[in-house]
Order: sequence, then structure tokens, then C-alpha cells
Amino acid sequence: MAIYVYYVRIMQRYLDPTNDVAFKKLFSNKARLIDLLNAILRLESGYRIMDLDYIPTEQMPLHIEGRRSIFDLKVKDEKGHWYIIEMQRKMGKDYLNRAQYYGCYSYVSQLKERLTHSDLLPVVVISIIGTKAFPKDIPCISYHHLKESTTKKQYLFSLSYVFIELSKFNNNQIKDNTDQWLHLLKYAPDEMEPPKEIKNKCVLSAYEDLEQFRWSAAEHDDYIRSRLAQEAEEGIIEAKYEEGLAKGKEEGLAKGKEEGLAKGKAEEKIKIAKEMLSNNEPIEKIIAYTQLSKEEIERLKSY
Repeated sequence: MAIYVYYVRIMQRYLDPTNDVAFKKLFSNKARLIDLLNAILRLESGYRIMDLDYIPTEQMPLHIEGRRSIFDLKVKDEKGHWYIIEMQRKMGKDYLNRAQYYGCYSYVSQLKERLTHSDLLPVVVISIIGTKAFPKDIPCISYHHLKESTTKKQYLFSLSYVFIELSKFNNNQIKDNTDQWLHLLKYAPDEMEPPKEIKNKCVLSAYEDLEQFRWSAAEHDDYIRSRLAQEAEEGIIEAKYEEGLAKGKEEGLAKGKEEGLAKGKAEEKIKIAKEMLSNNEPIEKIIAYTQLSKEEIERLKSY
């Protein structure tokens, strides 16, 4: 019987919960997602989320560049109020502007469902970000609402934004339910077991579902494809794109941009191929994932 070997760091127990595939696997569980949302939004008694519906993708419009949110949700609080939550997990160039676009677009798109203006539900956009979006004096979780400039009171409730900057979360600050979820999102891939401070049963069950050996071969394949797409979008290719633009000032903008993108893609493919080789993956499988030639992969064996 063939043994499926997944190429992650040696001895890594938990997969990355911020990976789109892992996030959807974890929070397709309604009770767990409700607990996360109540923790992130820090909702007071009487306003806590008690129920939610996952909005089917065919009912929601595609966003910029065809990229979708992780979840589109219709939630109900303890007072019976319904509103829409859109969860995003990424950070790219001009993302703050794009987040506002997402919220506005989700709000006005409700009219396509034959609602009147009085029937429109408020929209909350939650963005989970691995890097820094705001200055250091802004806390790890920041809440953005429209308020009147003189009285500082809120009269417009239709759009609000929540940003979770995981880079600002400190490993030593597990004090409440919110901290337990933030710790999981940031540190789980580097741990061999949950910290003793974590008592929340929903968080502990999430740790269990992140154990890589509980995942099927098909789930692993989806996970790595998502990882490749994520790294290409947010990491190496972005850096090489900027490098290409700088080079383009001297050699021609179009040529520099093209070279930067090509270099980023090539380096990422080589990185993945080396990881797979170190785990004795078949060459045919490496070719399928990276589109490198057999000769290129054979050369990497000598390094």
C-alpha cells in the first residue's frame, strides 16, 4: 500500500489555519465559526451572534480580479438583527482601498435580490492579515465605523470594517477567548501541541482538525495548491514585481516588469520542487505541481 507523504517542514504537526483551504475546513463548522466571530467582534451580551447561514457563491458577485472572500455569511444576533459578514484573508497592494470596495459592492449588490433600500442589511468586512496594515499604535484588532466628526456618534451603520493584523499579536498575551483564537491563527503551524492557557473547546477542536495526518491525500493536494497561489500573490512574485519595476526605469518598464514576474515564478517553482525532492516525492508528481521539466528536476537533485 502506498504511503502518502506531504512535504511540509519536518515534524510539523499542524497546518496553517490561514491557508484558504484550511480555513474553510475549520470554519465550515458553524458552532466554531460563531465562536470565532463573537471573539473577534467582541460583541456584548444581547448582540452576540447566535446563528448564521453561509451565502452560496452563486448569490454573491465576484470581486476585483475574480478573487473571492473566504466566507460570505448572513448572521443573526441575540436581538434578532440580521447582517452580512464578508471574511477576507489576504493583504496586497492597495488592499485598504479594495476592502472598502468589497464592502460597498456587497452592500449595493443586495439590490439585485429585489430588495428595497429599506431592506438592505448592514455589511461587516473582516480582513485577516499576516502583515502590517496600520501604524504600530493601532492594536492587533481594529474596528472602523463611520462617525459624525463633531459628536463622534455613529448614525450610519451600513458599513464597517474589522482588520486583524496577526503580525502584531504577541505569543505571550493569551488572556481571553479572543487571544486564544489569534494564537491559533498565528502560531499553530510552529507548535507541537496547544499551549496550556488555551481552554476553549472550539479552539482545541480546531487544533485537532489542523493535524496534517488527519487530512486525506486529496485535501493535502488542495492545501498545497492554495499555498502556491497564496505565496505567488502575496510574497515572492510581489517582491520580484517591484524589483522588475525598478529595473524597468532603466531598461524599459514593460521588459523589467515581465522579467521580475518570470523570475519570481521560477524561484517559487524551484523552492517547491526542492521540498518535494527532500520528501522523496515521485518526479512525475513534482512535474505536475511545478511544471518544471524532468531534466530541471534531475539537476536539482545534485544540490
